[in-house]
Amino acid sequence: MINIKDKEIRLQLIAKYLEAETTVVEEAMLHAYYMENKADEDEQAIVRMICMEHADADLLSDEGAEEFDRIVSENQAKPRKATIRNLWIGGWAAAVTLLLVLNIVTQRKEEPSAAFNTIEIAGCIQQLMTVEDVTSVTASPVKECVLVTAQLADGTTKMYIMNKDSEEGSTSMLAIN
Repeated sequence: MINIKDKEIRLQLIAKYLEAETTVVEEAMLHAYYMENKADEDEQAIVRMICMEHADADLLSDEGAEEFDRIVSENQAKPRKATIRNLWIGGWAAAVTLLLVLNIVTQRKEEPSAAFNTIEIAGCIQQLMTVEDVTSVTASPVKECVLVTAQLADGTTKMYIMNKDSEEGSTSMLAIN
């Protein structure tokens, strides 16, 4: 049995709580303790969070909470650092796409939308798929270039800009993230 009155044990449970590793029973013990006892100064911020989260604890069953914990633990595929990195990459990709779209809208002229034909785009996509472990690719012609977005097997997204040298007619791809 856990001695919740021991501050050392409470601090260990709080650390587990902040890492989302506590059980329903441990969280209920913390909540019950703080409902009956005043929190020390170094515990007050977390106590507010625990009490807010468990304000309607009577409405929830332990069975439902355990099922929720089971489902969440099954679906945790990536560590937190990878999630933050993917959000950062996704944010940059969205920002670049937005800038390209805004550039197209503000400078729209009656020129051909791309200097590429379908066969050239397909050839570059084919080469990209042999170099990277790609699961899907989208290509969007933008003026005289093509914006290529590749979804990789590991869940990351890479963006490329396809350009054509007007003198030689050669095609190149530039990775932008």
